[in-house]
Amino acid sequence: MIDICEPQEPTEALQESEARLQALLSSLDDLVFELDEDGTYLGIWTANDALLVAPRDQLLGRTHAEVIGEKMGLRLKEITRNVLDTERPQIWDYCLEVPAGLRWFQGRVAPIAGPEGSPRRICLLVRDITAQKQAEAEMSRLLSREQLLSRLSESVPVGLFEVDMAGHVAFTNDRMQSIVGDLSVKTVEALMSSVVAADRPVFEAALADVLAGQPVDDVEIRFHVSALGRRVVPGAERVCDLSLRPLTDAAGVVAGAVGCLSDVTDSVQLRRELEMRASVDKLTSCLNRDASLELLERTTAGPLAPGEGNALVYIDLDDFKSVNDGFGHAAGDRLLAEAAERLREVARKGDAVGRVGGDEFIVICPHVQSSAQAIRIAERVAAATTAMIDVGTALVELRTSVGVAWTAEALDADAFLAQADSAMYQSKRTSRNGVTLFATTGCARDLDQS
Repeated sequence: MIDICEPQEPTEALQESEARLQALLSSLDDLVFELDEDGTYLGIWTANDALLVAPRDQLLGRTHAEVIGEKMGLRLKEITRNVLDTERPQIWDYCLEVPAGLRWFQGRVAPIAGPEGSPRRICLLVRDITAQKQAEAEMSRLLSREQLLSRLSESVPVGLFEVDMAGHVAFTNDRMQSIVGDLSVKTVEALMSSVVAADRPVFEAALADVLAGQPVDDVEIRFHVSALGRRVVPGAERVCDLSLRPLTDAAGVVAGAVGCLSDVTDSVQLRRELEMRASVDKLTSCLNRDASLELLERTTAGPLAPGEGNALVYIDLDDFKSVNDGFGHAAGDRLLAEAAERLREVARKGDAVGRVGGDEFIVICPHVQSSAQAIRIAERVAAATTAMIDVGTALVELRTSVGVAWTAEALDADAFLAQADSAMYQSKRTSRNGVTLFATTGCARDLDQS
């Protein structure tokens, strides 16, 4: 395995992506923090400083416990440790006194991927959910429609609607216009027409649950963006957090429900971009090792259609160390980036390219009908990664050793990876211009590249 240094300079595309991310982070009302595993503030981004417990210069370099108290600091440290150990995000609701007053916050704690051996860090994405908490408290307390109309509709910055047991929309507040666009909707069916088709079953199930007397919390629903409810803007969507509470009559019988819609589009966009960045190798823009193995696990564990299997192509750059040693790591980085781009170009739609080592890549190929088709895919990969490449200071030869494994049965991801790896090493030992198929007997078979 070759140890590759971090890239010297980000590509233009990465710089543009970084600029977009920084602009998005700095424009959000939400709070985004970067902290180390001890809770020390390393970075802060927000457009709403009134939600910070103290000025930025008083936060940076200090720990969470020093700023907001030992009890809450210990709780965050416990969550941080769990997130870093499990590599799974965790959500944390808490109440805190800030310059804007006593506020409720929801924090999403997620690990930040970094080079092996680097200090572990987390991203804390904090959203002010005070309005939502107030709305939910009001929905639970108010028993009559008159109270709902006079108090909730005037005080909360969220969309509110009321439905009865017959599916009629009895009430919507003004905030619903920015989400649904048409305040004239009179039925649940008409309201549902604004929901993205794939999310309609989820919305219907949530309504059925609440009308059966069960409260519903934190259901993510996408709505089409329309111009005053008259014309849907193609491809434009808003993501909303839906909460529902049953309304009961004097006898305690469910007579309808009230819904609360909070627009969380920007937060979801940021969350997805952060998650994507955590799964992508910065140099090559391929999936990183962890994301590659996770996808491979899902692919091999999933059901296979009759007559189909999965293929895994393993690629190793030949003599890569000599490029690093002879022309410098910047040249090596350019060669890796070029190899990755060529792999993406030759991959089929639905395939995924991952970087699993310094100069090692894999192509995960679902829905492959036979070992012969797997071989053809691997041969295209081998052909695409054989070329002379300009690395800035010289022309160097890109050559690869390629192995492929194919299975029509459910297979452990580690075992599947080991098969493809074994085939690749057999290819490296026997021929620099061939592809090796891992045979089901456990041995590898060489195939001349056509």
